[in-house]
Amino acid sequence: LFLYAFACLGLEIITKNKSIRGQPELRQLVDEKFPNLFATMLTLLQFVTIDSVSQVYGPLVIKFPALLFYFLPIILVLSISLMNLVTAVLVEGAFLRSKEDRDMQRQAL
Repeated sequence: LFLYAFACLGLEIITKNKSIRGQPELRQLVDEKFPNLFATMLTLLQFVTIDSVSQVYGPLVIKFPALLFYFLPIILVLSISLMNLVTAVLVEGAFLRSKEDRDMQRQAL
């Protein structure tokens, strides 16, 4: 849901900005990474895994620093939330296995 909301926001902020479209190198980046909703969501999926995101946001933020207010929450919320979720699942699994091991040891005695 968060990815979808930011993809819609990105389409409005980035693709419809005439200043961005006026620069050839940024126009090519926008046409490649933000052409429609599906491609924009795939691009933002890179932010979840932090996969070469500097190639996406770097040129845009250098020319238009205000776009940092768009990209920074995506990086912070999506990627860090995913890392915390994965860590929580791993820790919960370790606790469960530890409890099962203790129970097995008690039954063996």
